[in-house]
Amino acid sequence: MKFINTEIHDRDKRVLSTNARGGYFKITVKGHLDESWSDWLEGLEIKIMGNGDMILFGHIEDQAALMGVLNKLYRLNLELLSVNKVNQGKNIIKGAK
Repeated sequence: MKFINTEIHDRDKRVLSTNARGGYFKITVKGHLDESWSDWLEGLEIKIMGNGDMILFGHIEDQAALMGVLNKLYRLNLELLSVNKVNQGKNIIKGAK
């Protein structure tokens, strides 16, 4: 009988731990929500753009929290345009109202 080695190799552990980390994200959607939704969306900053889009920006703890935010946006029927991990210090939001 042949057994499959189920141990995770050291290289794979580094990849898993790196990918599971959170960070600062810029999420762009078509549609608008007002600032009162910020708490429900993990405290992300909400900026309304002049072209009908909305940018959500802020720190998200990990991939599970990111998926939670994306699922909430989906349930609100907001069209997801982009999700980008960004450096905290960058001037992310240009042209916002």
